[in-house]
Amino acid sequence: MFSDFLNSKTTYATELRDFYEWHKGVEYFGFWAIEVSGSDCLKKIRFHRDYLSERLHSGYLRQPHITLALEGLLKDSPSLKPSIRKSIRQLEASKLPAFPLQLASCNSFATCPYLEVIDPKGYLNTIRSCLNSDEQGQNPKAYTPHVTLGFYNEAYDTSRIAEELSGIQSQDVEFTVDEIVFAQYRTREIQGPYQVLHRIRLAR
Repeated sequence: MFSDFLNSKTTYATELRDFYEWHKGVEYFGFWAIEVSGSDCLKKIRFHRDYLSERLHSGYLRQPHITLALEGLLKDSPSLKPSIRKSIRQLEASKLPAFPLQLASCNSFATCPYLEVIDPKGYLNTIRSCLNSDEQGQNPKAYTPHVTLGFYNEAYDTSRIAEELSGIQSQDVEFTVDEIVFAQYRTREIQGPYQVLHRIRLAR
């Protein structure tokens, strides 16, 4: 379960600063996502964040979500550029139905712990194929659907973290996805909230 995570000896302590060398003054970064807002899901997320609070930076304000694909820096925000509008048309034409996902066990990347997302019917890959994700050249080939719990505040021994995460007991939570969103966040606020620019309702 933690094999990739344990390839690193320690976690990565995220710096809370303005990464100007990355955004070069571009104010917003865009991405496609599924919002996670059901009460049972939020209860599970809060439980894990509280459990790990001493390991994480405080002040994480980004709303719970599952990232589907990255659009990148948005130089023309808030207008939607042609590639985004193309993705919207393709998603609407696909007439995807609402579908179930499961919020599951706690795992971790080097930078952050997360809750795994199980996709029993395989809809996430179908959605990602409609989002021109390969055209953006910045989406990793290996896709791990997840909900981020926050960023590590120090470099911790990964074997110790894996042991702690293995000790967390909580039930999987199933929820229904009925909407896909395109959102943006301010590049200067690495833990800041996002703003939804477009919503696509799925068929019921």
